[in-house]
Amino acid sequence: MDDVYGPLLFEEERSPEQRDALREQLADDPELAEGWARWRQVRAQLRQRLHEHVPDRRLLVLYALKQEGCADTLTAEEKEALGTARDDIAEAIEAIPALNRVVERIQDERAEFEAVWAQHHSDKIGAFAAQRRSRAEQKERTPRRSARSRERGAVRRWAWRLTVAALLIGAVVLAVFYGPREALRTTVTVEADDQRIVEFGDGSTARLIGTAALSYDPGMTATENRRVTLARGRGYFNVASRNDASFVVETPTARAEVLGTQFGVTTSSDTTEVVLVEGKVRLESDDEGKSVVLTPGERSTVRSGTPPSTPAPADLTATLDWTGLFVFRSLPTEAIAERLSEHYDASVAVAPALANEPVTGTFDREQPVEQVLNTIARTLGAEVRTENSMYRLVPASD
Repeated sequence: MDDVYGPLLFEEERSPEQRDALREQLADDPELAEGWARWRQVRAQLRQRLHEHVPDRRLLVLYALKQEGCADTLTAEEKEALGTARDDIAEAIEAIPALNRVVERIQDERAEFEAVWAQHHSDKIGAFAAQRRSRAEQKERTPRRSARSRERGAVRRWAWRLTVAALLIGAVVLAVFYGPREALRTTVTVEADDQRIVEFGDGSTARLIGTAALSYDPGMTATENRRVTLARGRGYFNVASRNDASFVVETPTARAEVLGTQFGVTTSSDTTEVVLVEGKVRLESDDEGKSVVLTPGERSTVRSGTPPSTPAPADLTATLDWTGLFVFRSLPTEAIAERLSEHYDASVAVAPALANEPVTGTFDREQPVEQVLNTIARTLGAEVRTENSMYRLVPASD
């Protein structure tokens, strides 16, 4: 049987057949789907963490060479770039201790490469390379040998550089398995037909609709660790705005980075949909690294191995019906009255003067209709009158 997982674990390009085979196996094996989702999340977290501390990973290789005493193999431009970033790299290694192992691995690989290179040329030259030459011959050939030596040095240097990509792939895997273990996280699970509201330490909340699984750092604060993982299911997030500190929601296929906002996320092992109510969300594909920016009232979907879809308008109330909330954004009061009448099986009317007034708000569907209407009335500077079992929104009496 073909190896379905190898290309996935090491981010190789996948064929359509491999993708279909993976989807079938994940659908048949929930434990496998959970494990695969976890691996993708760890990989995405690691990629993001490395990018935050070492945006140009090439510099880490140059740093390893310099520490090994091989500064002569660096070009002037590389030395300058390394000098500029040296302090940042030192801070990154302090923040991510596993990078020390990465540096050591690069140095070990360099030594092995040098040994293989020396052996290769030793075999090629053979015994004839040791023949004596007269001083005149040596002097005559010195310029040619110097040129040849420089050529060999350049080839060796660039051949070494060609191994960098493979080393960095190994470095990522190394950091996953040898890096510091992820801080203790709290995992919340919600069974089918149930819901739960999770409150985070920064004041943000998540309304989970079963079946769902969410994990987060219980030490989350207004400025740190604002990262949660929705492994499966649906969640409606109300994110507190805290001094421009972003809030990140990760799923098996995507990463949503937001500032103070409200949005809904629906995810499975291979698909994620985000619907934005207010604020701004940058949605990024886990595989492709491509992103789109959603504005209020838009939705976007990410499928495994593909970039996010182009944001498209969404009927928030209908699209987010699963939340158990009424989500109104600049919706005419008359349209809201129709939806309330249908949900509560009650008569709700609006005076002509208020019919086209836009209303934005989020209401729990378990609230009594009177509470919802009174809140809307205060927003409009109106009042609610009850006439023959009918609720009527009218302009406030003078």
